[in-house]
Amino acid sequence: MGYIRPRKIIGQKDRYQAEVRLKGHPTLTAMFDRITDAKAWVQKVEADIRCGRQQLYSEAKRHTFEEAVERYLKEQPISVVKRGHLLWWKRELGALYLQDVRPSIISEKKQKLLSEKTKKGIVRSKSTCNRFLATLSHIMSVCLKQWEWVSENPVRKIPREREPRERTRFLSSEERHRFLEACKQSDNPYLFTFVVLLLSTGCRYNEIRCLKWPDVDLHQGKITITKSKNLDMRSVPVRGLVLDLLRDLASKSVSIGYVFPSENRSKPLELRRAFRTAIKRAELRGFRGHDCRHSYATEMLAQGLSLGEIGILLGHRCVSITKKYAHLVESRSIDAVSKMSEQIFKDVEHG
Repeated sequence: MGYIRPRKIIGQKDRYQAEVRLKGHPTLTAMFDRITDAKAWVQKVEADIRCGRQQLYSEAKRHTFEEAVERYLKEQPISVVKRGHLLWWKRELGALYLQDVRPSIISEKKQKLLSEKTKKGIVRSKSTCNRFLATLSHIMSVCLKQWEWVSENPVRKIPREREPRERTRFLSSEERHRFLEACKQSDNPYLFTFVVLLLSTGCRYNEIRCLKWPDVDLHQGKITITKSKNLDMRSVPVRGLVLDLLRDLASKSVSIGYVFPSENRSKPLELRRAFRTAIKRAELRGFRGHDCRHSYATEMLAQGLSLGEIGILLGHRCVSITKKYAHLVESRSIDAVSKMSEQIFKDVEHG
C-alpha cells in the first residue's frame, strides 16, 4: 500500500514523503514538493511493481547521477561540447540518486541555466539551454533503455525553450573582397589561407583549425574532417585557389602534423584574434566566424545544389538542420517560375 506523510524541514518549505509497501517487495520511498506529485508517484510505483518492474526502482535508489555520468563518458562517444554539458549537470545533480532526479529538480536547474553567467561573462541563450537539456535527456534515456537504472526519463516532461529563428548572415561579393584583402594584410601568415579554406569548404572553425596534413589529399583535391562536432567523418572537395594555397603551404611545411601549427607545433594555432581583427578592418557588421558556413551554403545554392547535398557537405545529420537556408531556395524558385512562365506562355495572348 501507499502512504504519504508531510515533512517539515526547518528553514525550508514543507515536503511530502511517499512510501510504497507491498508484501514480498522492498519498501520504496521518495520526497516531493507537491502532494499531487507524491500521489501520482505512488500510483505509478504500485502499478509497476505489480507488472514486475520493481527492479528499476531498486536500481534508481542504488545509483547516483554522478555514477551514471561516469559510466556514460566511458561507454558513449561524445563531442567536446557535449562533455561540457555533462560536467555541468554532474556538478548540479551528481550527488542525487537517480530516483531523485525529478522534473521539478530539472526545471529548477533549467532556470539556472538561463540566468547564470558563463566563464565568458555571458548569459546562455535559449538554444544553448535546449542543447543542455538534450544531453541530459540522452543520458537518462540510456539509463532507461540500456542499463535499466530508471523506470522513466524525467526530462521528457520538461518543455523546451522557444528558439528564435537562426540568423543566416552571409557575405556579399564586395564584402568578401574586403574581408580577404584584410586577411592578406594580417600579421598572421596563415590567416588568408585559413579564411579561404573556411569559405571554400563550409567547415567549422575548429574543423579547419585542427586539420592535419595526413587528412589533406592534394592529388585528388579533398580534405577529410575526422574531428567534427557530431563525431562523423566526411570528405569535402577543394579546388582552385584554396588547393593552390594548400600546395604552397605544404611545400613550406617542415612536419606532417597540423596544417596550421602553433610555434612549438604540438597543437593547432589559435587564429581568433587575427580573425576578429580582419573582420573589424574590413568593416563587416554583424559578421561572425560561423557565418563563413552560411556564405558557403549560399554559394552552393547559387550553383544549383539541393539542400540535401549541401547538408552532406556541411556535415548535417538531417536535412531539417539545413532548412535554415530554405528562404534562399524560395527566392531562386520565384525566379525560376517567372522564367518558366515567360517561356511556355510567350505565344499565348491575354484575354
